[in-house]
Amino acid sequence: SDEAFYTESQVEERVNPVTGRKEMVAIESGQPVEWTAEENYKFRLGEFKEKLIDWINSNPQGDVDHTIYVWLDALVNYATVDGYPELSTKYFPADVHVVGKDILRFHAVYWPAFLMAAGLPLPARILAHAHWTMENMKMSKSRGNVADPFQAIDRFGVDPVRYYLLRNGGLADDGDYSDQAVAIHYKKDLAGQLGNLASRCMAKKMSPQLSRFAEIGERERTRGEEHNIDPRDAALRKALTSLQARTGGYFDQQEFGKGISHIFESVSLANKYISDNEPWQLVRAATGGDAAAKERLQVVLFYALETARIAGVLLQPIIPTKSTELLDVLGVSADERRWHNSEFGTGWTTTQSGAVAAASVKPLFPRIE
Repeated sequence: SDEAFYTESQVEERVNPVTGRKEMVAIESGQPVEWTAEENYKFRLGEFKEKLIDWINSNPQGDVDHTIYVWLDALVNYATVDGYPELSTKYFPADVHVVGKDILRFHAVYWPAFLMAAGLPLPARILAHAHWTMENMKMSKSRGNVADPFQAIDRFGVDPVRYYLLRNGGLADDGDYSDQAVAIHYKKDLAGQLGNLASRCMAKKMSPQLSRFAEIGERERTRGEEHNIDPRDAALRKALTSLQARTGGYFDQQEFGKGISHIFESVSLANKYISDNEPWQLVRAATGGDAAAKERLQVVLFYALETARIAGVLLQPIIPTKSTELLDVLGVSADERRWHNSEFGTGWTTTQSGAVAAASVKPLFPRIE
């Protein structure tokens, strides 16, 4: 199935876990191999030996006594693409040099040594990532276990595929890809948590109540932990006040999966917060003239949509299109979408309502079949 010829050193005997029988397999792919003999037409390369030698000798390239090491030739292109020896520093050296784990030795040992020898600057960091597998096996066209990115994008959209890859792609360990897993994360995380959080608070009956967010945000942000924190808000407030730092710490280390996980833990907590505080009940009481219910409703909606706002800002590198849609729906102005705006209580200063008319809101993540 590998469609390749292997020498004896490239195969070994293993026990098939299904049949219990011994069989010869390729060491690289783990696929069964078999001895075969066949008659073939062959190209008579030997007839051109002298002509080839004459051609090579008449067109000398470099030192005739030596052949350049292939990895030196390949690695130096990281500098030549920037114009080496006249470096512009536009692309070189790298802030983070991203490589696959199987070529780490060449990039973490040989390449830095070559750079030192040439007196050139070294990359600030080297990030080695694991691989994607399918059905827990190395992807192979001959085996047929390959992912079709265009098909996945057509079905789920670009952002959901980005989300799955960044959340589940491994640095230390290989990640296993399947369309079914993408669908599960789409339904559970994106639609079920993030999309649901926005839609629950943007229902028609809620939209007239969306106001004073800047005022409430400033008040809640400046409260001391020990001063007048409503116990009903405490857990979500604690999660949101530390979310930027926790997420940023993981993003700085390129541990995107862990950072994304923290964001969605807060989103999940916000959905529970809505269920516990029942803003739909507060709406009824508020419209009936209950001043305390009206004030409480403002606080509940602030905490829920503040979670959506912070998540939308933090998720911009992960799902840029959907984050933009979410922040647009929330009425967050374009100049309030930078990293520092993801701090708890720092938003909603440009628009007082913090939201657009609910009638214009469409599902952020529509149902997929």
